[in-house]
Amino acid sequence: MDLLRRALVAALTIVALAYALDFSWYHLRLSFPSLGSAASSMHRTRIIAIPGKNNRVEYEIDSLRPEEDVPCSRTLFPHSGHVPCWYLARHLNDPIQM
Repeated sequence: MDLLRRALVAALTIVALAYALDFSWYHLRLSFPSLGSAASSMHRTRIIAIPGKNNRVEYEIDSLRPEEDVPCSRTLFPHSGHVPCWYLARHLNDPIQM
């Protein structure tokens, strides 16, 4: 039991340290743009998933806003209300559920 507790504390410490370093590096890049860009954006086509009868789903391009730029942060964890760019790149073309 003691080994499990130590492993859990070590894992939480590593995650907290990684978040603190990521947070500091993000805010340093916001303050000093010469260090590199802290934020970015990705362009996507908005696809809407419309549920139909018999568990069918129809996909349509949004007629009001067919395209948009989604802001993201160039970090490991989410900061300033933006998802990380690595996560957004994987989920950029996911349809919007209605």
